[in-house]
Amino acid sequence: MFDSSPPASSSPSHVRDSSAALTETVRQVDVIHTSLAGMTAIVLLLLFAVALPVFGKHPVTQPLAFGVMAVVSFIGIAGLYILNYRVHKHVTDQARLTEVLVNSLGQGFLFFGRDGICGAVYSQACLDLLESIPVGKPITEVLGVPEDQRGDFMEWIDVLFQPDHALGFDDVVRFLPQYYTHNADRRIALIYKPILGATQELTRVVLIATDQTEEYVARQMAKRQEDFAEMICRVFKDRNQFQATLAHIREFLDDAKIPTTTCEDASRLLRQVHTLKAAVKQFNLVDLSQVMTEAENDLRAPTIVDDATFLLALAQSSQKISDALARLVDEVSNLIGTEYEWRGNVREIGEADLYAFARELKETNVAPDLLTHFVESIVAVPLRDCFYSFERELRELSGMVEKQTKPVRFSGANPRVLTQPMQEFLFSLTHICRNIVDHGIEPPVTRMARGKDPAGLVAVTFDVIPDQGTGEKWLQIVIADDGNGIDPARVRAKLYSLDPEGSWRFEDDRAVIQRIFTWNFTTTEAVTALSGRGIGMEAVEMEVKKLGGSIQVSSQLYKGATFDIRIPYKLDLT
Repeated sequence: MFDSSPPASSSPSHVRDSSAALTETVRQVDVIHTSLAGMTAIVLLLLFAVALPVFGKHPVTQPLAFGVMAVVSFIGIAGLYILNYRVHKHVTDQARLTEVLVNSLGQGFLFFGRDGICGAVYSQACLDLLESIPVGKPITEVLGVPEDQRGDFMEWIDVLFQPDHALGFDDVVRFLPQYYTHNADRRIALIYKPILGATQELTRVVLIATDQTEEYVARQMAKRQEDFAEMICRVFKDRNQFQATLAHIREFLDDAKIPTTTCEDASRLLRQVHTLKAAVKQFNLVDLSQVMTEAENDLRAPTIVDDATFLLALAQSSQKISDALARLVDEVSNLIGTEYEWRGNVREIGEADLYAFARELKETNVAPDLLTHFVESIVAVPLRDCFYSFERELRELSGMVEKQTKPVRFSGANPRVLTQPMQEFLFSLTHICRNIVDHGIEPPVTRMARGKDPAGLVAVTFDVIPDQGTGEKWLQIVIADDGNGIDPARVRAKLYSLDPEGSWRFEDDRAVIQRIFTWNFTTTEAVTALSGRGIGMEAVEMEVKKLGGSIQVSSQLYKGATFDIRIPYKLDLT
């Protein structure tokens, strides 16, 4: 929240100034002690003179002796008064200097106790940063804590002041507001510091409010520049996939223009938006990704109760996506180009042109061996190359949720495939990737507690297997992780909430976990940035079935889950 670099006042000259000020303060405290000692001596002297008759001694009757005692007492009292006056002046000056310094920092300082009431000491910056005079007010009111959250706030304050609570001060204050919602849209950061008593118990809490608006805006601008640079790098690194992503967005916009009133069409459009949202994130297209997320939320809003409201929301969302796509194309059009591009002796040819040429060869009845060789060696690509995005997304998503994953372990064959008919399926694999990160791989601490490596492992195996009955070949893709696995009990509990009398009641564990491919099924209680909508896994199954294939999931609790995908293996253009 605060810059960790040393402040300017930590330079050697300022350190010397601070040391001198501390030395002067200690000297003034010594003066106070000396004054007390002198006053004690004077009082004892006068007490001795008065007490002489009590002990049978002659009282002081000599004018000279009395005069000496009076002069000494007067001089002592005068000297002590002067010394204390100087100390008072020094303390007053220091207090005023401290007040000036505190107010000049531009930070809001206040403190509150266990009852949550703010004390009488505060800095003038509170009026600007916290928009109120905090004296005597509840801290919940000063910070603008919503009414429904104030009870939780005070419960954490009670925990904070308990001397034997298990959590440390820094652990508890994380549950308190970290930012103040300013009416002028300024970013006000809050930090909490303890004031301890003589027995190290917490007596009060100091709240420091700092205006980080300029720093935040500068950071956001820098982040946008970094995002743009990262986007450019990703576009150039996987240009074909980027162009395919843009093509799929345009196809969705065209589909959205066709009036639809069936649940099947609406579900299909929702799946498209959900998949495209994940696809654009792979290229760090921040603005377009945000628009896609908003579009999905709008299309699933509770206000959509009939075909008319759905079509209206679809039209509005499509226009927002179209506008965002136009802005994106304008930004990168000079970078990706639209024509063939020469780079030394390498010529880049569009995938669509390769397919068109292959079909032309077939239509002209070219020799079958020549056509087969052209398709296999030029049009088809190694399947491993199609998983670059999957591997990168797995790594990035793991970092987002503070989990650890090892590099993907690839094994088996590396057959060449035609990507054009498989494009939608390859897009949908993002949902398996997100499912693994969000539901499968555990946090490092949990994995170590279970005796596992803190970093999870995802293994992908490719193979081409023959069908003994028909002689056809099947492309097998197996994606496995060593994470939580799928708990059949949780799946059954969710199914019971959705369909208490469903046929799932008569299925064994292996069959019941296949229900994760059901529309709108999710075991997550809340929607997260990665999952929770119940669309992703169903979208994968839909794309596999379009290719004439099947997908099965198997699992061992706390050992991992395996997705076995099988689709017909073809290298012809029919």
